[in-house]
Amino acid sequence: MSKLAAFFKSARFVEVAIMLGFPVIGLIFAFDEPEQLFSPEPFLFVVGIFALFTAIYACNGLCGADEDTENERLAGLRGRKRSFVVTLLISLIVSFACFLGINPLLLGMAALSMALWTLYSFPKIGFKYRPLLGTFLHFAGEILHFLMGYIVIREIDAGAVLASVYFALLFAAGHLNHELIDYDSDRKTGIKTGAVTFGKRKWEILSLAAASVSTLYLVVLLLTGAVPKAAAFFAAAGVCHVVFRLLRFGLEPAQQKYLAERRFYRAAYFAAGVMFILVKVINYG
Repeated sequence: MSKLAAFFKSARFVEVAIMLGFPVIGLIFAFDEPEQLFSPEPFLFVVGIFALFTAIYACNGLCGADEDTENERLAGLRGRKRSFVVTLLISLIVSFACFLGINPLLLGMAALSMALWTLYSFPKIGFKYRPLLGTFLHFAGEILHFLMGYIVIREIDAGAVLASVYFALLFAAGHLNHELIDYDSDRKTGIKTGAVTFGKRKWEILSLAAASVSTLYLVVLLLTGAVPKAAAFFAAAGVCHVVFRLLRFGLEPAQQKYLAERRFYRAAYFAAGVMFILVKVINYG
């Protein structure tokens, strides 16, 4: 029983579930008829992408096991290297099997995704330790994840690529905020993230700028008809996100501030995603 508990803790399923939003939205962007969402392929994809993200988090935990001892946010994961290895192997097998059953191209994209996140997390020399490179990898990785969802139902087209850039910008902005959250522990362990290298205020401005640019970019896509009109819910969430950040900008740059901002924008974009899905299904129902 204790081994099973260790597996679930090392898997970080709550964080994995949050990450599902981006590739699942890619899936939703692609469908023409609601019936397409209830075929075996989307179900296999959700299982596969959940397993892939579990593997990515396990890899991240394994690579950072010696440094995360200073991070109180990850206190529950200390001393779980073996659990990380087991979780990583099981999750990869499940993930690759699911993707192979849908489309061999998905298997290649999943392997590329795993390689990118290993490059990010690799101890001492990964992109995690290089200012801006880690954020760029999050940007590139999210384009890949969105398109993985999209390709389950239809071939990648220009609209899919343009939409993926929006979600990648959003994800990159979130990563910048994540570095602010972990600023103190990263500084103690000598991890030279962008926040540690350039300082909290500059990184907070960059995170706010990335969120603002993503929203403006989406508005342009909406005005040109490059994305469905229902994507306006994401634009509205983006405006709320930016206004919320601006109102709180003068507060002390402490971890609790950045955690509160993360809770707010996660809730805002989750609500936008739910409304986007409902409108698409109703319009085609």
